[in-house]
Amino acid sequence: MQRVLAMLAALALALGTAGPGFAQDGQTDAQGREPALRLPEMVVIESPIIENNMVDRFGALTTVVGQEQIERLGAVDISSALRKTPGVTITRYNQVGSFGGAEGGAVFVRGMGSTRPGSEIKTYIDGVPMYMGPWSHPLLDLLPVDMASAIEVVKGPQPQTVGNTFSAINIVPRQHSDEGFSTTVSAAGGSFGTVAQSLSHAGRVGDFDYQLGESFRYSNGHRDNADGRLTSGFANMGLRLNDTWTARLLALAMDNYADDPGPDTPGGVSEGRYETRARMAALTLCNQTDGAHGEIKFFANGGEGVWSDNVPGGVKKNRNEFWYFGMHAKEIVEFAQGGELLLGLDQEWWDSIVSYDYFNGTENTLNTPQFALTMPYLAVSRALGERDGWHATPSIGARGYLHNQFENRLAPFAGLVIGHDDTDLRVNVARGVNYPGLDVAIVFPASKWKQLDPEDVMHYEVGLSHRFGDLAVVDLAVYQDKGNNRYSFVMPPFPPTWTNTEDFDIRGMEASVRVNPLPELSLFAGLTVQRVTPDDMPYAPETSVSGGFNWRFLEKFTLSADCEYVDGMYALRQARKVGDQNTSRVGSHFLVNSRLGWEFELAQWDARGELFLLVQNLTDEEYAYRPDYPMPGINGMLGAKLTF
Repeated sequence: MQRVLAMLAALALALGTAGPGFAQDGQTDAQGREPALRLPEMVVIESPIIENNMVDRFGALTTVVGQEQIERLGAVDISSALRKTPGVTITRYNQVGSFGGAEGGAVFVRGMGSTRPGSEIKTYIDGVPMYMGPWSHPLLDLLPVDMASAIEVVKGPQPQTVGNTFSAINIVPRQHSDEGFSTTVSAAGGSFGTVAQSLSHAGRVGDFDYQLGESFRYSNGHRDNADGRLTSGFANMGLRLNDTWTARLLALAMDNYADDPGPDTPGGVSEGRYETRARMAALTLCNQTDGAHGEIKFFANGGEGVWSDNVPGGVKKNRNEFWYFGMHAKEIVEFAQGGELLLGLDQEWWDSIVSYDYFNGTENTLNTPQFALTMPYLAVSRALGERDGWHATPSIGARGYLHNQFENRLAPFAGLVIGHDDTDLRVNVARGVNYPGLDVAIVFPASKWKQLDPEDVMHYEVGLSHRFGDLAVVDLAVYQDKGNNRYSFVMPPFPPTWTNTEDFDIRGMEASVRVNPLPELSLFAGLTVQRVTPDDMPYAPETSVSGGFNWRFLEKFTLSADCEYVDGMYALRQARKVGDQNTSRVGSHFLVNSRLGWEFELAQWDARGELFLLVQNLTDEEYAYRPDYPMPGINGMLGAKLTF
């Protein structure tokens, strides 16, 4: 009862988030998409949890966590940046670093993403695929938050935005838009020998701009063998070629590791170390004219995940190398008054090498076939009416899938946004398609994996939002994801075979509200309630609640606080084996974190800075994301940031 009362008291102080699509006039989202809904600017301090909920012209919802929210949450990686986002659940072992891509460090969106091998969600950097190629699931350490101007959480299948997934997470890289130069250095240290450092430099001269950055994070961990390290460097450069075309080049490099502390039980054994490395380059050509805008992006990246020291099965070291390359192109053409035609083509290739070094001196190397996927898509929408009166935006479209190993598919989608003045109703229906990954050719190379069908899901969502002037914005969404053709293997008999046999059903509701009673105060609360079938799907809690506030006082001080309650839930990965049931569970938890900052200026250096104190798990809650893997108790960091 005391925990419930504490949670209610915290939430009483924490009401609010921006409603879907409430951008200022002329504003686009982080990917350049213009939202269907726009309202006048609110000059207030930012929400502490998310920056915005964006609804596009197809009635589809994307939640955006901005750079300020990442800093206020004290986030060292993607999972800590998204831990309070409505509809998102996380796992982790360590203070810094993710061990592999499952319960050691993962993100799940509305109950999806726990399947291994493979996953129902994909992760991207600037729209470029960045996930474990051989096993088709995210590796969070390959998604550095220090380069992010925003993190987009694409909720549900959105064929008009991204294909071959049921949901997505995308990092939008920072870029410099103002004339002149800027340099920012940040450093912090605290509990468990944790240190964090970042340096960025940006500039713009005429038609050329650039943003350079590097970051380093390390922790000894709150337990033995719980240390981790994250390092990254990036460059984002742009050149305006003429009145129509702009070119951008993004380059990124990462080198990380995380150790498994093992179960906190007598005889508990660590599973060693997991290292991740990656390199990425993307060239984007953007065009903008009076009646059309779009881009064409060429990309290539490669990386590896290396598991060593105590791999099961007598393996000394397991190396998983992967490569992606391809092209994404889209163009939006305006027609009539308020009409838009969206044309797009995504072409992707990927392959990998998986090798095992055994303690007995033998080696085994598997070269996977190359997968290729061509995805053309087309959509049309029409905005009718006026923003301050009755208005409606109907839309319809489809994405095609042409795979070099599996059968082709078509994913239609449709939406409607309708409303009056400050109230909007949205409806979205979409089919999601998710092809088997290279994992099906690795696990059982001799099985008839080419006969598998792609997984698919029918997504239904209805949302309602209302704005109470400059005081508050309320958003409500009800959704259902009905999936089938989930691929699994059958064993016995031997040899095992792949088959499409399993279905799932996820039904849920999300509600969020932001209240701005004063320009210096922003309050937030979010609620997610969902039911899943089968009911042992891991990391899909029935109820999760998040809240927080940002309060600027005495001109120079900012106090931020956030909290979350997560129901007890099934844990561990969802194995792709027919008949497997999940019996592992973790209990509920309620966490409270806070951050106090003091801003100052150094006039002689033309600089401004901030000293900050971050305290996490204020109530010293005992909790875990995996049985017998306790997370840290109360801990803190003290740091400073200086911008020239």
